[in-house]
Order: sequence, then structure tokens, then C-alpha cells
Amino acid sequence: MSVPAVASSSIEAQPEAELASVALDTATQTTALGAPWEANRPLWVFGYGSIIYRVDFPIEDQVFGFIHGRKRAFLQKSHDHRGTPEAPGRVCTLIPHVEWNSMFPDDPADPQSVCWGMAYKVKSGMEQEVKRHLDYREKDGYTVDFVDVFQEPNGSPVVSQVLVYVGVSSNPSFAGASSLEDTAKVIAMAQGPSGTNRDYLFKLCESLRMHHPEALDPYLAKLEAMVKSLLVK
Repeated sequence: MSVPAVASSSIEAQPEAELASVALDTATQTTALGAPWEANRPLWVFGYGSIIYRVDFPIEDQVFGFIHGRKRAFLQKSHDHRGTPEAPGRVCTLIPHVEWNSMFPDDPADPQSVCWGMAYKVKSGMEQEVKRHLDYREKDGYTVDFVDVFQEPNGSPVVSQVLVYVGVSSNPSFAGASSLEDTAKVIAMAQGPSGTNRDYLFKLCESLRMHHPEALDPYLAKLEAMVKSLLVK
């Protein structure tokens, strides 16, 4: 498989020694999330939210592509990055189309729609440290799943068994069937240790536009416009 070379200027990675230290320290604070990853395999990670534009781990390849059957939505509460325990923000999770249609019967998912994002190949030899680091970064309700990443509508996967962090609907930080209007109000106001909630949304939209003209889905475009409208009132 041929993949694009990674430009060093596109990565805000920590030095390897520092990352290893952080990962080992945080390993005692959290257990592995969700399904197991076999430590003897290469580790690919699919980013569909902040991991698209904030890559704080060493990588050696990347592929911009899409996954099928899931809708990206700001239905995960953030108590530790873009909000606080008292005033949680909203960040992305992936909702299976069938589940989305049950939650929002008046706004069903297009079965042909896809979710664009970036698949990163973690630097060889750093897989276990990076996995521990990401488990801690995504500790607020996220669990591990695996997806296939595509680049052509009817093509074969360009990368298979790519690890992805998802906030399933049964996790305690799941926001539930919130309206787009209520979600926009939270995003416009919330902030936390990692910055404002609106910057999370705006940087995500900017990154998707930069990588592919069709990557910004209608849900995100509408949410972005609603938040910007709230900020000028």
C-alpha cells in the first residue's frame, strides 16, 4: 500500500522521550479501554475529531479517508478537555446509522453518507506507549473499536483494523438526543483545560475543508454556522 509521506510541520508531537514518560506515568491511572489491541501488530489510529488536527504522538504514515455506516456528531460531553465537570462541553463521537435513526427519526442518516477523517500509523516501536497515552487522553467515556478506512466510494479498504475511540450511547458522558440548537449553545459557551469548545469545532471544520472538498458534512457545516451566529449576537 502506498501512503502519503508525513510532513513534520503538520505534527504537533511531543518528543519521544517525553511521550514515553507521560505514557508510563498515566498507565497507572487508567486501564485499557474497550476491545484489546494486540501489541505485536502495527497500530493505526483513526481521528475524526481533535486527533485530525492535534497529533500529540509520533507517526510515520497517514491516510485521509472515510468510514462507512456511522455519523459524526457532537453528542459526547467533555468534562476534562473542552468543558468542566460543572459545565461540560460537547465533542465528537460516532453514532451507527441505525442508532442515529432511532434517536432522530425526523432527521434520518443518509445510508450513502460517510465520515471523513485521518488514519495515522503510529511510529514503530512506540505503539504500546502511544496506546496508553491515547487511552488517557480519551478517558472521558470513550471505548475502543476498529474500522476499515476507504478512499474510493466502491473501493477496497486502504487500511483495515484501524483503532478508533468512540463514545457509545451507554457511556456516562453521552449527551443523548440533543437538538442541534442546544448543542450549538453549549459549544458557543463552554471552555476547559484544552481551550474553548468553539475552537474544537472550528479547527475540525477547517481541517476537513483543507483535506478534501467533500469532507465537511452538512451536519458539521450547519452546526458551525449556528455557533458563529450565536457568537455575534
